[in-house]
Amino acid sequence: MAFSIRGGRRPGTWRGGATRRRLAPTLWLLVIAAALAVPWWILLTVQRAEEQGSWRVLSLATALAATSLLAAAFVLPSRLRALTSHLGVERLLRQHRALALVAVALVAAHVVFVLAHSDEGLGVFDLRTAPPRVWAASVATIALLAMVGLAISRRSRSPRYEGWRLVHVLLANTVVLATTLHVVWLQDLTRHDLGRIWFEGLGTLMLAVIVYRWVWRPMRARRNAYVVDQVVDGPGATSVVLHASGHTGVPFRPGQFAWLKIGASPFVFEEHPFTIASAATEPWRKEFAIKPLGDFTEILAGLRPGRRVYLDGPHGSFTLDGLRSSAFVFIAGGVGVTPMLSMLRTLADRGDRRRAVLIVAGRTADDLLHRADHEHLDARLDLHVVEILEEPPQDWRGEVGWLTEAVLHAAIPQQRVPGRVDFFICGPAPMVAATVRILDDLGVASRRVHTELFDVV
Repeated sequence: MAFSIRGGRRPGTWRGGATRRRLAPTLWLLVIAAALAVPWWILLTVQRAEEQGSWRVLSLATALAATSLLAAAFVLPSRLRALTSHLGVERLLRQHRALALVAVALVAAHVVFVLAHSDEGLGVFDLRTAPPRVWAASVATIALLAMVGLAISRRSRSPRYEGWRLVHVLLANTVVLATTLHVVWLQDLTRHDLGRIWFEGLGTLMLAVIVYRWVWRPMRARRNAYVVDQVVDGPGATSVVLHASGHTGVPFRPGQFAWLKIGASPFVFEEHPFTIASAATEPWRKEFAIKPLGDFTEILAGLRPGRRVYLDGPHGSFTLDGLRSSAFVFIAGGVGVTPMLSMLRTLADRGDRRRAVLIVAGRTADDLLHRADHEHLDARLDLHVVEILEEPPQDWRGEVGWLTEAVLHAAIPQQRVPGRVDFFICGPAPMVAATVRILDDLGVASRRVHTELFDVV
């Protein structure tokens, strides 16, 4: 099965966003390349000024590369809107992990090269007689290994989100501080003008990111606070509706998410990410459909109208805005339907009558969170809904089992749809991966497939 691709102006949505999102990964890779190339150039310049052995040069090269990659890995999850809204959180997390793993490999290579050119051998790491710079390097290395090890083993351990995030943030800042002290105390490259300028630039960038993430963004959330308007505890999810307090609302794109904080101050550490389910045409109103999973969601169910809460967002590139599409296919698993609800509600409010197909898979009927708006949206959209349950009730008339190629093939119009068809998939990782494979088998171009996974952000 194939879908035709034709030109044409897409009505009723923001223009240019798709182009920026396509260019963002390439631009970010160029930034990474520059972050590696500039220190290498500095190193070669310094080496020509001072004759140094090959092991010494290699140790400095790996140290420079590791420092640059750690700085990039530190910046990625710092909620810079230019990154989260164009790279997307899913790609951002993958690159964050990849950069951290490569940095660990470079640190290991750096240690080997240091041993190779040191006359003391392993004695250089004897902390009983080691100078402060070695202590700083040891602390940074141990913290980095612990951070990466805990991140890799997180899925098997299933720790509490709040505890894991706190440890991860503390270890990350320990790595940054200890690495900075090691570079300053070692003075190998900082005594040269070019090296000093590079490290001062990295240090300024890191400090600016820390202030932005932990000071400016909470202050912005305090200026743009929301109050609880309504809390409805349903069988499959708790619906929380917020209204802007003293401002006109924070604009967002349909499908984006925000971190929600409940506390006396926006500077509290505990926060959780939830997708906005309401229409982007009403920025003063934010609705979240939250599945009961843990202590925090139990707290949400106990919220009372009038309670002040804080949002950090919006973030994410999982949105139909900026796409020149003639039709949409939304495929959701369980609570993954929330970004689809935002997109459908926004299309309805905009009077957008382009064809839309919503495929929702769940275990029981309680997982069909879209049903509250089903009839309402049907009347305002050219919408076809397909429901799939693993454990359906006796009077069930929808699909039974899993999302398969046959079900997906039957749900999508058999005739070629004029223009471009974009597919949005959100849900658990296995479901998303399986659906992507099915669409690939059906001949859907990968650039037309947009995914969002449930993961720690």
